Amino acid sequence: MKTILTLIAFYMSLAPLEAQWASLPTPGIPRTADGKPNLSAPTPRTPDGKPDFTGLWEKISNYGNNVTVNVKAADIQPWALELVKQRRRISASTT
Repeated sequence: MKTILTLIAFYMSLAPLEAQWASLPTPGIPRTADGKPNLSAPTPRTPDGKPDFTGLWEKISNYGNNVTVNVKAADIQPWALELVKQRRRISASTT
């Protein structure tokens, strides 16, 4: 039984390695002559003509989960500040 559990733990530790094929080019991406992705290529379309947004996406942001990092207190309008205070009171009273 111990051997089986060890093998299962070993196999589960290898699962994340599948996604780490950085050198494997993603099929279907238009490329330039030197093999880099062609960022000026036309938007791929689905058969019905709508933009095809499937594929790899990378989040490029300095904000993380806090989109108010660069907001100064003077930038906040009074009505918005009051609304935030009201919602915090409601949230605190329900927990």
